Amino acid sequence: MSIVDDFLNTAHEDVDASMGTESMVCNGQTFPVVWNDFRLEKQGGMGGLEPQVQAVAMAQTSKVTSPKAMIGKRCTIAGESFRVFAVRIGRVAISFEVIDPNESR
Repeated sequence: MSIVDDFLNTAHEDVDASMGTESMVCNGQTFPVVWNDFRLEKQGGMGGLEPQVQAVAMAQTSKVTSPKAMIGKRCTIAGESFRVFAVRIGRVAISFEVIDPNESR
């Protein structure tokens, strides 16, 4: 890891505290996430319509085990139900794209 990655990993607790966190419960795990609520319209692509992403939750890599196993699973964030559509795993954070739990895709 680089010096920047090391700094970001050690500074997460302070950053998360200043941004505010919510609890995410998924696949038998509970961990803190910082999230941004936003909505995207469905749009056509090469594979057809994409599900409507409702929010992106960011978690520290040290707080989550087996994030790939959460794809397609139902979860709750701050007591609201979602389903994990996609996971992006980086060196300093994991991003969970969540959709409506009743989304058919």
